[in-house]
Amino acid sequence: MLPHDRVRALLRRHDAPFPGDAPADYDWAAAEERFGRLLDAARERFGPAVRTEHGQDVSYYGAVVVPAEDAGTEGPLDVRMSNYGPFVAAWTLVGPAPSREETPGAEVLAWLDGVCAALDCVHVPVELLQEEYDGVVDLYGDKAFAAFVESLSEDSPFFGFFHEDEDEGEEDDGDDEEETVSLRWMDRYFAYV
Repeated sequence: MLPHDRVRALLRRHDAPFPGDAPADYDWAAAEERFGRLLDAARERFGPAVRTEHGQDVSYYGAVVVPAEDAGTEGPLDVRMSNYGPFVAAWTLVGPAPSREETPGAEVLAWLDGVCAALDCVHVPVELLQEEYDGVVDLYGDKAFAAFVESLSEDSPFFGFFHEDEDEGEEDDGDDEEETVSLRWMDRYFAYV
């Protein structure tokens, strides 16, 4: 795995204000081929129950999802390939959202590093993706994204990623300050646009 500071530098180098779910010059055929190879590697490692998911209006090409029992994790293993740069990331899922507490084990991460090297990709550790986004794209100003975040109920599995936990011991003083959304690098490279 590359050192974290080098991966951060790569994330910043590929961070540009492209509109939509992929840059205008995105090579969809190359992405399809790379994603197919990622799927093949996952099925070879974890078995035939591995499946794929493709989102709509997202900054990632697709996800390879490994059932928890095959991955040896608490929840399913979600391996995503970004549309913005040669990036791949993996995390375990709690419902449809990434777990903040559990990361794939060392054996899975070593496998992913090897696959990324073969695919000419960069494995981005999930802890870097959880860092606050301070890049050049005005994600916070995106009205559709802001509306999505504001529409989340406290029961949503995504709520915790966009709203800081309130201190349990604090009493409500009635002062309703406007909450700000804390965006993460994950939002830039592996989530909704």
